[in-house]
Amino acid sequence: MRSMFLLSLAVMFGCAEDKSLGGDSGGAGSGGGDTPPDPTEDTCNDDEECSDWQICEEHDCVDGDRNNTSDEAVTLSEEGATSGFINVPGDHDFYLLTATGGEFIRASIQAHDEVAEGSPQPDLFLTLYAPDGSVVTSADDYANGGVVNNYDSVLYAYMQDGGDYILEVEDANPMKEREAWGGSSYTYALEVYAWNQTTFGSSTFDEPIQFGEDGPLELQPNTWHVVGVVLEEAGDVDYVSIDYPFNDGTLYIDGVEDLSGSNANPWAALYTADELAVTQRDEVGPNGTLYHPLLDANSYVLAVADADGGGGDNHWFAVMLKGDERNTDDDGNPINVEIEPNDGGTMAHAVSMTDTVNTSGKPFSYGYGVGFADTPGDVDWYSIDVDGADTDEAGSQWLVVCMNSTRWGSSIAPDITVYAADGVTELGSAVGDLDGDPNLAIENIELTSPGETLYLQVDSGSDSAGTVDEWYILKAYVTSFEVTGGYSCP
Repeated sequence: MRSMFLLSLAVMFGCAEDKSLGGDSGGAGSGGGDTPPDPTEDTCNDDEECSDWQICEEHDCVDGDRNNTSDEAVTLSEEGATSGFINVPGDHDFYLLTATGGEFIRASIQAHDEVAEGSPQPDLFLTLYAPDGSVVTSADDYANGGVVNNYDSVLYAYMQDGGDYILEVEDANPMKEREAWGGSSYTYALEVYAWNQTTFGSSTFDEPIQFGEDGPLELQPNTWHVVGVVLEEAGDVDYVSIDYPFNDGTLYIDGVEDLSGSNANPWAALYTADELAVTQRDEVGPNGTLYHPLLDANSYVLAVADADGGGGDNHWFAVMLKGDERNTDDDGNPINVEIEPNDGGTMAHAVSMTDTVNTSGKPFSYGYGVGFADTPGDVDWYSIDVDGADTDEAGSQWLVVCMNSTRWGSSIAPDITVYAADGVTELGSAVGDLDGDPNLAIENIELTSPGETLYLQVDSGSDSAGTVDEWYILKAYVTSFEVTGGYSCP
């Protein structure tokens, strides 16, 4: 791994869509209007005499700035930080980054102070443009499309070529069908710096990159840890040593949502020290998250590559790892996770259901199940105690079941069959789809005996081998109405 640093960083900010700033100068006289104002009565003579969010126009201080094009760059301080304003509604501020080529950067806007309820909300969007004007990446909130508490927006990007890159800051409110706004209270603090936690150089499974102070990158609770990935040659696979400290915890591996300026199809996998895959998938970031529902505290190796075997020009991305303890029940068992043996109806694992109502006030309940193919060809059973109160006026109820597995990095897509209270009468079934989204869905099974126990049989298939990467997450709904979409799958 070679160290990185930004050799030259110049910044400008402006408003590409400021309203017209011309107008009455405020000078004395009622004649033809062309008489120059009396300098002794001027409000201002230059911008220095106005407030930070204003400029001097015809001797009046008005809201706006003068950095409205990339030709009017203002140099950023050596610390790589600046502050600015969304001066007027529709204001766009541009920052010029002069790169020598081969820099990986992080740009962030700090979180804003809380504003009173009902007041306009500050919400900013970042976009990075390459020297040819094409989009490298963009971010609203965090780079993976999610939200973090301590920043408004954060992006990670690789600037492969030397030249002038443009970083644009704009109000995101209009993108979300909210009213655009600007003014003295719409401030922000921007920071841009080199991101050195990257995979430059060579690595192997036996000699992975060590990002920790004394070895592996150790995950902290509920914190995103970001690794920049640069695949310098076709077929490159980079390896990073990971210390996962949460026993029976959850793991998320996400990525940059907008990879407009990258040619890579981001692939990531987590391996045990014995080279057993725990979870893996492609399109990490642009098309979802890599996940594992119940990971042992241990040392692992993260592998990253282009899913299509590419590398070289603009083959870059970033992966973001987050782990945390899983909540447990009173017996110390992870909540929602199956407990073996549950290989038949009489040993079924109970799904804990939560009662609620939809936006129309109609009752329904939902619950989760997390399971594993613990042995080759494993079959798991779950029971659902149906609340007889969740019915419509005619006393009818419906069941919806959905499941995801390979979509999150598992290697299996089990089949599910629904049985009535006798554990024999089949009410419905579906075959798991390895490429589906979701991997399985069963909709609107009308329950002939509302209030009775139901059973779900999850069949991992004869091809399952009982390995650590064979797992699934299911979600069940019992409703007082027929479902026509709009429900979430796990």
